Amino acid sequence: MFIVDAHQHLGSCRVFDLNQTEEDLLAAMDQNGVAAAVVQPLPGAPDAVAVHGRIAELSRQHPGRIFGMVNLNPHTDPGKYFAEAARCVRELGFVAVKLHTIGHAVLPLSKDAEMVFDTARQLGVPVMVHTGAGIPFASPSLIIPRARQFPDVKIVLAHSGGSILSAEAYVTAKECPNVYLETSWCPSTDIAWMVRDLGANRVMLGADLVGNMATELTKYRSQGLSESELEASMGRTAIEVYNLKLGAAK
Repeated sequence: MFIVDAHQHLGSCRVFDLNQTEEDLLAAMDQNGVAAAVVQPLPGAPDAVAVHGRIAELSRQHPGRIFGMVNLNPHTDPGKYFAEAARCVRELGFVAVKLHTIGHAVLPLSKDAEMVFDTARQLGVPVMVHTGAGIPFASPSLIIPRARQFPDVKIVLAHSGGSILSAEAYVTAKECPNVYLETSWCPSTDIAWMVRDLGANRVMLGADLVGNMATELTKYRSQGLSESELEASMGRTAIEVYNLKLGAAK
């Protein structure tokens, strides 16, 4: 089974007081049998552009195993934001952009958030949106208007509401066919329910932090999901949503 961690980070973070190194990430992937990961800067990165460069270099060293996701504070000049996102996608091969509602204090209905979705549309990549901790900005249902405004943009709800708002994330995905669920920090029973009701092609495994990788894998494996459901939700869905080119990792 080809396992993809659809939500990982690299670098340091002043918001959540975290730091993950390249060595941390690769070691966790090796220990847990994770073949590929989609990696982004943490929202409180002192220099997100520099971390984009580190992710690109790690991807170059491990083709088909490490894929980049843009994570910039959208409270900035739109031209500057677009230029860096475009550089990452068009020159460095990044596969998505991130809207971090709590880490960057962004209301999904705001103009700055709209810029993120419009940038993704122009670049032809999905948007991952932080949901759960950090309400009201992180309420999953706030994505419904954006999903309808940008029906051609695939939207991934990071954490699927983070346990307390799992049902709201589910309803959002049920209402909007371009919305997908990434399940880090969700209870295992909620993950099984989402996979079985929405379909494994709408749900994807994510760990968020390297220390959480083994736990998230166990959640999926403990719920009696079928082999085909596991194969999709633990790998193929992310591959298809992010259009991952597996290359040497295949």
